[in-house]
Amino acid sequence: MEPLAAPRAAPGAPPALRRRLWRTGALVVGASVFASAAFAHLSFTQFGTIDYAGTMTAAVLIPLVVASLAFAWIADLTLRLEASRAELERLAHSDPLTGLANRRAALARLAAWAEASAAEPLALAIADLDFFKRVNDRLGHDGGDASLVHFAAMLRRMIPADWLVARIGGEEFLIAARTADFAAFAARIEGLRVAVADTPLITPAGPHRVTASFGLAARRGGEATDRLITRADTALYAAKQAGRNRIERAA
Repeated sequence: MEPLAAPRAAPGAPPALRRRLWRTGALVVGASVFASAAFAHLSFTQFGTIDYAGTMTAAVLIPLVVASLAFAWIADLTLRLEASRAELERLAHSDPLTGLANRRAALARLAAWAEASAAEPLALAIADLDFFKRVNDRLGHDGGDASLVHFAAMLRRMIPADWLVARIGGEEFLIAARTADFAAFAARIEGLRVAVADTPLITPAGPHRVTASFGLAARRGGEATDRLITRADTALYAAKQAGRNRIERAA
């Protein structure tokens, strides 16, 4: 599925890192002064004269060693900070159970698509696993989680990579595409519905059939995304009322 985290401008160095850089600079200067003074004192006490060449060499080489070690440490720290920041960014935009985009990321991406153009064609589906409470009652919460992960895996297998796929809450999922071919979109969702129903979840208690209902809607002109989602949700309700394990299109 299409990555959802919007690109961000690279932030400046965090305050803690800036403080470490200043401290490292001060350490290098201090090491230079200390090294030159120490070598000058040593040469004077040993030979009664100051070895200026040796003093200058010590003033340069020792701080270089200190600086190399310090900056190697800072580079490692910077990499760790960037890795932590990337992980926090990923967690902020993804569902921890399924690994799909979360509601926040999905709504942000839909809004970005819609804002690109008032005439931007969008097709959207809201999916809801059928009788999910019964699944939890029969298989326990671990079984319920396994059903969600199973459905997410089917989404990854069946849905094109450039479509938006997200878990938006509980047993509810969102699928969207930037397309004006609503018939092809609906056919793809119908294929997904059939594949999910025909692929049981294997559990310690035996195979468990997972099914889902879908509500579909196509964007009308410059329709706001929240209105588009509402119409798809209404169609989903109609699919539930009509017996579940089916798709319904919004009026």
